[in-house]
Amino acid sequence: MINNIYSKKDVISYLKEKSIFPNKNRGQNFLCDRNIAFNIANTIPESLNRGDYAIEIGGGLGSLSNILIDFYRYKLTIIEYDNALYKHLINTYSNINIIHKDVLTVDINDIDNNINFDFYGNIPYNISSPIIEWLFCNCYNRWRYAVFMVQSDFANRLIAKEDTEDYSALTLFASFMSDIRLEYNVSKDVFYPIPNVTSSIISIKPKVVDLELLKVFKQVSKTLFHNRRKNIKNNFIKSPYINIDKNKIDEILEKANISALCRGETLTLKEVETLSRVLSEYI
Repeated sequence: MINNIYSKKDVISYLKEKSIFPNKNRGQNFLCDRNIAFNIANTIPESLNRGDYAIEIGGGLGSLSNILIDFYRYKLTIIEYDNALYKHLINTYSNINIIHKDVLTVDINDIDNNINFDFYGNIPYNISSPIIEWLFCNCYNRWRYAVFMVQSDFANRLIAKEDTEDYSALTLFASFMSDIRLEYNVSKDVFYPIPNVTSSIISIKPKVVDLELLKVFKQVSKTLFHNRRKNIKNNFIKSPYINIDKNKIDEILEKANISALCRGETLTLKEVETLSRVLSEYI
């Protein structure tokens, strides 16, 4: 056991004792600040009731888990892929569910039939996009709120506005599926080891969406950013994501009231939704 999980000195001593070597590629920068852990667990706004159950992606050494246990009265599942950290969590928490798997292989229906999940986690950068996709698609209509710590540049991509450098197909997908807020940034100094980048806390509230439109919406979004510098018509002609009659492109864009000469990064979420609905009639 770690004497004080929020003490860098104690964390370093424990890791050395257990021969646990933090893997930066997996985002293993351990939070050593109780106030921040508490704030993450307490991010859910008063206007939205806390879910009955929490799922934490990547429990690490348990700095956030300790707080979530109190908030959710032990109704917590931790998904931890790393073998050494899984063993640590098993030895630390005997009365909560701990899953030793890659989160992307987890079937949310196997955890509980409860539809009031809240998600938490410190999300590694290299799988941030796949986890967002997993959350929105594989877990659709099974959760109420999510609070994640991510790299700040990834957070900026999720909340970017049209006609900016960070605006992308990921932005459109995330905005179509949810309302996302950047809550605050977190200093590098509260982690061990100290990461090379700034982290941000984001909150995500899912939307009720038209699942029949989702597939086309994703195809359109990827097409719009197939080549950022090309206009929409050119991207539709060369898109590897959509199979449509090229002679119908002008007709489709006219019906959607979108100029063939503008670039995809200038379109709003509403315009992309409209374009997707029109296009769905042609494929």
